[in-house]
Amino acid sequence: ISQNAARQNTISKLNQMTDVESTLKEAERVYKLNKHLYEQKVIGLQEFKQSENNYNYQLEKKRLAEQILKQDSTSSKQELEQQRQSYARTQNALEVMRKKVGDLIVRAPVDGQLTSLDAEIGQNKPKGERLGQIDVLSGYKVRVDIDEHYISRIYTGLEGGFTFANKDYKLKIKKVYTQVTNGRFQVDMEFENEVPQGIRRGQTLQIHLTLSEEKQAVMVPKGGFYQQTGGNWIFKVSENEKTAYRTDIQLGLQNPDYYEVLQGLKPGDKVVTSSYENYGNMQELVLKK
Repeated sequence: ISQNAARQNTISKLNQMTDVESTLKEAERVYKLNKHLYEQKVIGLQEFKQSENNYNYQLEKKRLAEQILKQDSTSSKQELEQQRQSYARTQNALEVMRKKVGDLIVRAPVDGQLTSLDAEIGQNKPKGERLGQIDVLSGYKVRVDIDEHYISRIYTGLEGGFTFANKDYKLKIKKVYTQVTNGRFQVDMEFENEVPQGIRRGQTLQIHLTLSEEKQAVMVPKGGFYQQTGGNWIFKVSENEKTAYRTDIQLGLQNPDYYEVLQGLKPGDKVVTSSYENYGNMQELVLKK
């Protein structure tokens, strides 16, 4: 708006200057004519002096108009510069306000999913206080508890897997914590390829570790018998299934459900895997249906 007003004012001054120049030209013409006529004694001194005074007046008027126009041009430049400086100050103030508004926005240090928020509307939070928790979806790891019996067979790079939402996923051990607590130690595992959709922090998974190569073996289900026998013997059911007699065995590898039998049993043999606590030193059991 100020620029438009200044422009209109300059145009008005230029129009006035044009009128002054036109009037001066006419006064100069009349003056020169009357001067010639006065020298020829055609007109009197009064008429000549009148035209001379008007001519001098128009000359002075033009000088003043030029001075005013020059001052107006300088003033317009100064005003324009002031407006530019004012605009720059306004922009700086606006940027400061935007920064202050931006400081009111709470920004997380990482991208992820907000899983908890400990804040209420109108609540004051001091600097550094915990507001919530963000799970980094691309950086999930699985903390696995393992029985100390397997500690010598667990190492970095060992692979495992689990099933989630009817789909199989693979993991690999990245770190082993050798400290044993309550008969168990822990390892950190990371996903090999994709991370399951919908998995959440704190969720429990059943991980299967591959401790050895797959092979054919005689297996016996885990049961209470191990507490009394230590895996050194077991009650094997006779062919007529009326009795079960004590048989020495040797166990090898194991998984959460089965023991590997190295000696003492063959495929198809039936055994008693329940607790032997009440059997004492019996060598043979009589089975009743």
